[in-house]
Amino acid sequence: MNVIAIRAPFTTRVRRNVKIHAICDPDQYDTEINSARGFSHQKIRMKPVTQQRSNAMFYDPDQYDPDANQRSVLNEAVQLIDEISKTGDVTFGEVIEAQNLWAQSIVDISNSFLTGGDYVKLAGECAGELYGYGHSNVLFKPTKAAERQFRPTANDAMSYFVGNDAVISGYKEDHGFAINAKKGFSKVVFENHQIDCHSDVAHAMGTYEFTCATTGEISEVEYTFGYKRNSDGKVRICLHHSSIPYESSNKPRRAKTSPVKQKHVIFYDPDQYDHEENQMRHVGITS
Repeated sequence: MNVIAIRAPFTTRVRRNVKIHAICDPDQYDTEINSARGFSHQKIRMKPVTQQRSNAMFYDPDQYDPDANQRSVLNEAVQLIDEISKTGDVTFGEVIEAQNLWAQSIVDISNSFLTGGDYVKLAGECAGELYGYGHSNVLFKPTKAAERQFRPTANDAMSYFVGNDAVISGYKEDHGFAINAKKGFSKVVFENHQIDCHSDVAHAMGTYEFTCATTGEISEVEYTFGYKRNSDGKVRICLHHSSIPYESSNKPRRAKTSPVKQKHVIFYDPDQYDHEENQMRHVGITS
């Protein structure tokens, strides 16, 4: 009798070591259960978490540029000064500066007209620097205006300064004050009675004298000006009222005549526009 031996299939058991990375959570770790299973609790060293702060800065000597940081500080200082200047009070010096610019602009416009230049363009550029049209309300009452006494718009003012024939929709009564009805001015001098500065507005009252470029005659006019700091930081005229002095029957109007007669063409004479002379006229106001 043959006995057949049946061999069981050969089975090979392979043990693979699988590394499992686990993070210990103290709230989920049960000491008793793991001890019964033959595991022991291993203390896992946790890496401390650094709290991130917004706007925090760490000094890195490799990235520190003294020149660049100095420029940054200077730029911030300039911006701060610029912001202060835009909202600062109008000063006495700024009023004098604005008056000198106004006087020089009248002479320049007259000279441009008499020498055949583009005086209308120049007048527009000067008006943009001198008056607050487009920045604020401007209360403008010209000296010689009867039909259109008040000029609330820039075009109204331009008609008065350069004449009705030089602008669109000009007023017939306007003969061009800045060009002295085509005779021109060679000199303008302010004589302030008083300057009063309060916050972003300042007022000035007094007289100014205009020297005719053709005849040399000097005319005196009374004025009240208001100056306001605009949003771009510049000080411009927000109020302008001029009038011819009252003529009393007991006291004839003062008239001045220059002994020098001038031609129809004028050239800018620095002796007729003296910055220091104008400054000296206002010394008594501040003293």
